[in-house]
Amino acid sequence: MKTTKIENKSGWLVGGGILASMIASLCCVGPLILTLLGVTGAAALSKFEILRVPLILLVFLLFGVAGVVLFRKRKSCDPGSICADPKKFRKMVIFYWLGLMIAALGITSPQWITLLFS
Repeated sequence: MKTTKIENKSGWLVGGGILASMIASLCCVGPLILTLLGVTGAAALSKFEILRVPLILLVFLLFGVAGVVLFRKRKSCDPGSICADPKKFRKMVIFYWLGLMIAALGITSPQWITLLFS
């Protein structure tokens, strides 16, 4: 029976969560950044608002599964794998939490943008 390494799964899940949160924030952060750079027609990105809720749900799903894979499955680590090494596992945990903070910034972008620029 072939076992899959948890470090491979958690990295892809966190990366996917960050990507989904960035796409979810395109409707709000995108026009602001493009307007500040002097690009006209940036309001067209507001059409991504319809994708915001499904992408936020996807972010929660990906980070939830990544958390389960990373923290609950650690007890079943194979000796010699990345998750068995405390230093490497700590880096994976730091990557997870930094990715979660980036995703939270993307998801909450409409709230903090209105606070900063109104």
